[in-house]
Amino acid sequence: MQNYYLMNNSFKIAYKESCASFLQAMDGLEKSFIHCTKIGVKDQYLFEETEAFDALIIKLTRNTDVFFQQILKGFFKLKGEDNLFFIDRLNLLEKMEIIDDTEKLIELKSFRNQAVHEYSHLQFQLLYQEAWQLTPILQQSAKSFFNYLHESKFLLTE
Repeated sequence: MQNYYLMNNSFKIAYKESCASFLQAMDGLEKSFIHCTKIGVKDQYLFEETEAFDALIIKLTRNTDVFFQQILKGFFKLKGEDNLFFIDRLNLLEKMEIIDDTEKLIELKSFRNQAVHEYSHLQFQLLYQEAWQLTPILQQSAKSFFNYLHESKFLLTE
C-alpha cells in the first residue's frame, strides 16, 4: 500500500508540473489568438498572416493533445478511473459540470486530426477560420477545468 501511495504522490507531483506547463502553453495560444483576431478571417492572406495562422493551428493542435492526453487523462488516473474511453471522460466531466459541451470538445479533437493529417493548400482558409472559432472552446474548457481543480483543492498534497 505504501508503494501505491508513493507512486500516486509522484504522479501527482508530475501532474502538477504538466498542468503548469500546459497553462504556460495556453498563454502562448492566447497571444496567437489575439494576433490572428487582429488579422481577421479573409479570402486572401499575406505571407506573414499565413505564418500567424499556421502558428495558431500548431499551438491549438498541440495544446488540444496535451489537454486530452495528459491533463484530462492524468486527472482520471489520479481519481483511480484511468481505464475510461475518451468520450466517457468527456461525458463524465460534462455530467460533473466541469465542462460545458462534450460535442464541442469532440469537434476540437476532430479538427486536430484534420489539421494534422489533411493539411493541404486548398484548405488553408477553412482551417484558419476553424482554428479561430475553436480556440475559445479550448480556452474556456481548460479554464473551467482548472477552476474546478482549484476550487475542489484536487491537487493539494496530502
